[in-house]
Amino acid sequence: MFWSRLMRRLPSLTALRFFEETARQLSFGKAAKALFVTQGAVSRQIKSLEQSLGVTLFERHSHGLVLTDNGRALLPWVTDAFDRLEDGVTTLDPDDGSACLRLVAPPAFATHWLSPRLGALAAQMPQVDVSLLTAADERCDCEIRFGTGAEASGHSELLFVERHILMGPPWLAAAELDDLLDEQPLLHVLEGGQRLGMWTDWLAKAEREVDRRRKGIEFSSLTQVIRAARKGVGLALIDAHMAVEELAEGDLVPLSDIEVNGPYGYWLDIPQRSMAVGRVQAFAQWLQEESSRAQ
Repeated sequence: MFWSRLMRRLPSLTALRFFEETARQLSFGKAAKALFVTQGAVSRQIKSLEQSLGVTLFERHSHGLVLTDNGRALLPWVTDAFDRLEDGVTTLDPDDGSACLRLVAPPAFATHWLSPRLGALAAQMPQVDVSLLTAADERCDCEIRFGTGAEASGHSELLFVERHILMGPPWLAAAELDDLLDEQPLLHVLEGGQRLGMWTDWLAKAEREVDRRRKGIEFSSLTQVIRAARKGVGLALIDAHMAVEELAEGDLVPLSDIEVNGPYGYWLDIPQRSMAVGRVQAFAQWLQEESSRAQ
């Protein structure tokens, strides 16, 4: 018995965890979402587990999955084993900083969207410290990325796309759009030394042209643009997600009904090494709920 315990012949714990979640959801897609992986990854793990055990665990039907007799027999054992593991892990009292969620986010997202919500995050995860960085860090647990598509590795999901709205101080609200575009400077955000293309896209949708000889005002960050727009320095195209407080308090108002969405948005990227970490899973779920409410 002693030597047999030393020479355990168990299938992959990852595969067993995927089996437990799939049995709970009876859907590869729902299990993948809960586990923060792709549907294909779940399917491959289940297939590998079935091959390792030499039995079929699920029957595939057009309306979903059904546990086989072997699957139903295995499930309580797997669930009990993971419950015991979880109980054992929670008895530990780490003092090496592992209870800190290290998160990287773009400055605009961190300042205007995430920071006002950190109180709610702290209430949701009271035992976890949060380290919010705006520069890349190899030790980060996950990253909020500004981009146009998913990353190829790890888990990558879209939180929301930008919604560019023409904004300015409330005393400009009564003016005609053509007068505003003729008289007010346009405020631009620079990225890599180049102006971002939101003004080109917005003007095209608005079917308006601006005298190219006019000089705009360039800034290195969205925060600077928002502050300048509040002070009446000029017209700004601002992602509505990043100006919630300014719009609610009346410091900025929409100056047109025309809105341009995307192509950029904010993505949650979780590297492979972090996908099974409890604090990362809890943060990802909280972030999904918050971003859904913000749409």
